[in-house]
Amino acid sequence: MVQKLAALAIWGSVLAVSSGAAPLAAQTQPLQYSISPDVRAAAEQAQTAIAQGSYPTASAYLSQASASLQTDGDRYLLATMQLDIANRTFNTAAQVAAINTLLASPLITAEQSAEYYYHRARISYHAQNLDAARADLQAAITRGTANPRVFIALASITTGPNQDTEALALIERAMAIHQTAGITVPVDWYRRAIHFAQEIGDNAKVAGFGQAMLAEHPSQRNWRDVLIQHRDIYTADPEAALDLWRLQDAANALTGEFDYRDYARVAHGRTLPVEIERIVQAGRAANMLDGSNSEIATLDRGTTRAAQSLRTALPGRAQSAASAATGANALAAANDYLALGDYAAAVPLYQMAIEKGSVDTELANLRLGMALARTGDAASAAAALNQVIGPRASIARLWGVYAGQIRPVVPPAMIAPTTDTQ
Repeated sequence: MVQKLAALAIWGSVLAVSSGAAPLAAQTQPLQYSISPDVRAAAEQAQTAIAQGSYPTASAYLSQASASLQTDGDRYLLATMQLDIANRTFNTAAQVAAINTLLASPLITAEQSAEYYYHRARISYHAQNLDAARADLQAAITRGTANPRVFIALASITTGPNQDTEALALIERAMAIHQTAGITVPVDWYRRAIHFAQEIGDNAKVAGFGQAMLAEHPSQRNWRDVLIQHRDIYTADPEAALDLWRLQDAANALTGEFDYRDYARVAHGRTLPVEIERIVQAGRAANMLDGSNSEIATLDRGTTRAAQSLRTALPGRAQSAASAATGANALAAANDYLALGDYAAAVPLYQMAIEKGSVDTELANLRLGMALARTGDAASAAAALNQVIGPRASIARLWGVYAGQIRPVVPPAMIAPTTDTQ
């Protein structure tokens, strides 16, 4: 049912575009054609009536002219005007009759032909004649249409076993037309593309479409949806899941009690009480969490004491990391600063860890980019994130999208701690 409703929305929107005036193809006149005097006179009278909104009168003039048709130009002009009136009066039978005449005309171009097939396909779709609609859309594509909605419309009725790949390819062709022209791809196209990519199990495309959608449509809902999809991809990597929750927090896309609770669960699984404290405080400040949730209370128990202890120990640990032979201690201290929300303190420690080596460089560069993004240094964040080219590259690209959209924020560590529950 969801797919059917989505298809109706697509077809309904494009039908509305052409219902009030002549379609695009009808407005593009052939280079040369001859018109008989009687037909020209009747057409001029009909055009005056159309301008006055007197469509029955206009139709009468055109009917009178039909007895005098002599040339291909006569038939083309008459059908074009009849289609105009039929569009204005929502007369689908007259639309089809006029389109059939135009498709038989030797005067129309391949581009015009494609648009007329598309117009007739819309009519067939609303009449629930999907086979006819499918045939006309394919005819429009065969004639080299440059209208991206032809591909979207065909994708909307390309359903059934083993057809998801075909539907996705059609949507990608529509996207490519917009992207080549420098036009923003509608968010619904991205959502449909993600759906089909999920259906065929192509995680790389799921990730790519999600990143592109957020770059063009960075709404709270879109951030949340894309990050949920990415967590499904990284279920086997708990560190990745944590960094995706951190991005959801950074993008202000934690939208309810379950989001804060699930984020806290993941932090608990990574033994990060200081991050749990920060999450719970933020959830309560946003009126998303209250004291009646026993699980949250259990997860939050002891976190303030742990956070205070960590804040006290970290400066010494950071100093010791500078004299260590490897970057392991620097990375551990940087991770704790990140969990604490002190991103500025985490940055030099990540840099130190990468320089000293003997660490997971992929993770260190990702976290360095995250910390830089949270401090507002978009350029440096992008440079670090671009170093991530392994299994976590998709996460880095998402953080890169965020880095390009950030504005200065107050670090969560600045939130005053609440009274601990022992």
